[in-house]
Amino acid sequence: MGREKEGKLVKLEYDFNTARCCEVEYKPGKWARSTAREFRSFKGNRRILNVDDSKNPFYEDYYGPTYVFDTNRISNINTPGLSYENGIDPRVKYTKRSNW
Repeated sequence: MGREKEGKLVKLEYDFNTARCCEVEYKPGKWARSTAREFRSFKGNRRILNVDDSKNPFYEDYYGPTYVFDTNRISNINTPGLSYENGIDPRVKYTKRSNW
């Protein structure tokens, strides 16, 4: 189902350049790339690869707001990781799970 079928017609706000490489620190010293949608909802250390000078790229820490996943509401959740409404990942209903 698309976002329109679920009534999600609001365009998500992005306070950073979504074309750049976004990374989140999921464990101390361990970084992983993330989509812009997940990046904006991650509570924890975040960084963006700055490539303004292609000969000298560098990472910049990102201190912007953390949004509740898939909304434009700023999160007040202090638990590290993705911030979900009611603590439930809405993507789970679209994943196939095995019974074993």
